[in-house]
Amino acid sequence: MTNDTVLSHSPQTKQVAKELKNSKAIGFQILGVTAFLSLGFLLDGNMGGNEIDVLPLSKQYADPSWMPGDWYLNQLPSYRWLFFLLFGGLVVKWGFLITSILGRLLCYALIASGLVAISRKLGLNFLLLLLAVGLFLYVDDHQGVVAREWLVGGFEPKSIAYGLVLLGIGSMLTKRDRLMAFLLGLATSFHVLVGGWAFLAGLGWLLLRRTTALKNIRYLGSILLLYLAASGLAFRAIWEHLFAPITPSVTQASFLYVFLRLPHHLYPLYWSSDWWIKPLIYLLVLALCTGALWFKQRTQTFSEQHIARMSLVEYTLLALVPFVIGLAIAPFDSQGRLLQYYPFRLGDILLPLTTCLLVACVLQEIFTKRARRLLLFVCMVLLSWVCTTKAVTFQQQVSTLSQFPAQQQHIDPEWLDLCTWIRSNTPKDSVVVSPPADFPYFTWLSERPTIVNFKLLPQGKVGILEWYERLSDLSGELDLVSLVKRERVTYSKIRRVLETGYNSLTTAQVREILAKYRADYLVTQLDHPLDLPIAYRNSRYILYANSSS
Repeated sequence: MTNDTVLSHSPQTKQVAKELKNSKAIGFQILGVTAFLSLGFLLDGNMGGNEIDVLPLSKQYADPSWMPGDWYLNQLPSYRWLFFLLFGGLVVKWGFLITSILGRLLCYALIASGLVAISRKLGLNFLLLLLAVGLFLYVDDHQGVVAREWLVGGFEPKSIAYGLVLLGIGSMLTKRDRLMAFLLGLATSFHVLVGGWAFLAGLGWLLLRRTTALKNIRYLGSILLLYLAASGLAFRAIWEHLFAPITPSVTQASFLYVFLRLPHHLYPLYWSSDWWIKPLIYLLVLALCTGALWFKQRTQTFSEQHIARMSLVEYTLLALVPFVIGLAIAPFDSQGRLLQYYPFRLGDILLPLTTCLLVACVLQEIFTKRARRLLLFVCMVLLSWVCTTKAVTFQQQVSTLSQFPAQQQHIDPEWLDLCTWIRSNTPKDSVVVSPPADFPYFTWLSERPTIVNFKLLPQGKVGILEWYERLSDLSGELDLVSLVKRERVTYSKIRRVLETGYNSLTTAQVREILAKYRADYLVTQLDHPLDLPIAYRNSRYILYANSSS
């Protein structure tokens, strides 16, 4: 027998071959989940959603000469600093569309890696993992249960943070506590609240489940130190938020943040009663699935898969603790001082995601042998149907890329023509007053500074107060705070109120605005007559010039 033959049959060689095969399987699964996510989201509304906010900010951070006169784009980076540092140069070099696509691919690959890591520890068949992901993403338009949170979508700091959180949960299930702490720390550096809430839930899980190990102070200390080291890039943003000096104001910045701009995420009393049906259903299904899995194991020694499944449930329940606390304090937190920290965020995503994964686990346990083959066949049929419908949409999205930006970004041709004219025919440092309720994409299309937009909210207290002042100026001194306190005001109604106020501005009011903000032009609807020189107009919009500039 040759040495090569001996080596080929040695335990070490077999182990290496097994690990290599396992790594390939993991890689193919990650690619499969990434492709599944990409079919539905990669080309869906690029430079829409929050990308319209963070990508221009990233470009301005990397290239301060782009629009030095724009008030919003030159705000402090806050918790987004690491994102701007890593990806701002990509926006400068490749533009918004390519950055959006490449960034989404990165986020989807991170999320897919986390999902595969979790599912393998749960002992979940790959087809059933895809079924669970499909249930989570494609059954309902909203991924979160009630607070309108989402996991898969655009390219922004939160997307990267969630990918790292899922990888951290996968590490937790494999009892690699230090790696979990490090990954959740990185998530915190990208997004303070996503990573912070995830680490608190993880620490709570460790204290509940790993009490013996945590009696070792050094072990606990190493976990905390790893988290703090990895989350260190978030410390500056936390310090600025907590201790930034602000001028005393009747209205708190937190009130504007929670009740005016983001009640759909942060204020439970704003949520419609029918919104609560979904979380109740998910809680019921989660309880039934947990009971079914527990019942199946009641007479057996707990397997690693069962322990991992129960651990995931426990982690999810711990993530719901801030959710419950938020519900309790909502009626009393009249200024939003606590609600501003998104207590509903993590639980809003983990409840449906964990439930879908457990549904898949229950199906796998119920159907055995021949019945399981039938189950997997049905999964293949369902997944093939979903992929086919998504592929058709994806092909249509690819065909419209040459027209970017256009209808998919909710940009009408007349507005695009206006912005193109402004970019080509006005000085680079011209300041343009644009409608505060609509067209948040004005700055990156026209490449000219503007005054304010309702969607584009600064992250600092001082910036939020000035944002509100600017909105008030551009809407004819409307008292939006009183409106919010008086009635439940939806996002669309706020925009209508702002639009009506802006389109009702008189020539005298417009002159005051132009003077206060040293603006050179004002954009409005064609049916909004003002006694000012006309610089440009088309069938829908008109651009007035400041006669005194």
